[in-house]
Amino acid sequence: MTLATRFSKRVPTQRLNRFFSLVLVLLLAWLAARLTWLLWPAPTVSSQIQPELVSTSAVTGSPSLDALLAAHLFGKFQEKSSEPVAVAAVTEAPKTNLNVKLTGVVATKNQPEQGTAIIESNGVEQVYAVDEQIEGTNASLKQVLEDRVLLQVSGRFETLMLDGLEYQQLSQDNAPVGEGLQEVPGAPEPMEMSPAQADLNVVRREMLAEPAKFFDYVRVTPRHRNGQMYGYALLPGKDPELFARMGLMPNDVAIEINGVRLNDMQQAYGIINELREAKEASIKVERDGEIKDVLFTLSQ
Repeated sequence: MTLATRFSKRVPTQRLNRFFSLVLVLLLAWLAARLTWLLWPAPTVSSQIQPELVSTSAVTGSPSLDALLAAHLFGKFQEKSSEPVAVAAVTEAPKTNLNVKLTGVVATKNQPEQGTAIIESNGVEQVYAVDEQIEGTNASLKQVLEDRVLLQVSGRFETLMLDGLEYQQLSQDNAPVGEGLQEVPGAPEPMEMSPAQADLNVVRREMLAEPAKFFDYVRVTPRHRNGQMYGYALLPGKDPELFARMGLMPNDVAIEINGVRLNDMQQAYGIINELREAKEASIKVERDGEIKDVLFTLSQ
């Protein structure tokens, strides 16, 4: 007798069929209910139900960024004008009593605030730009003219003449007026030029725009002999290679430019100003006891 035959005799077949039928019906009912809930659309939340807004009388609306900007809480921005500002003429500037010496200037016509000066103080020569304080004094450089500089000492202007020149009252003719500020027009560049010539043109344009840059490329120191100035020692500045391409060597003493001797203060600084518009320059230098001619072009 098999196991299945024994089990069927102990458990009636009819009762077993009813049991499985009941389980199957319950399972189908559960699946049908599950499927119904999945297919039934979810209820939508009414848009009228909104959280209660907390409002106070002090807040009437969201802050406006445009309103804040329009209020100019930190003031209004004003762009600085790029045009040069005219410098007022100085008619009274007595001779200074300061123990300083003016040994050189690089002045720009009608732009005295753009120049630089070589001033000796306490035995030391330094190059000063406008608004810089003179070493060892309470004076500051304010304007640079062709034969003098104007210092500001305790709120008033004083005159410092070039070493070797007698003091003369500042006349209206040579007073620094701020009218007629001139802009040097740029000439067209040639189609071809050597790298050395291109560098010289760049340097020339820089010095035309800002004469103080002259001292970036060439450092000058007055040289005296028997108590008299006879020239200027030349040293390379920030570009020694360019200095050498100009035909110069360190410690060359320039004694003549374009036929003008540099021991005459007025003529010397007159020719320096003329070089800004010159196309070439011929410089006589004293090198190791010999006189050498150095010629280089300045044309753009």
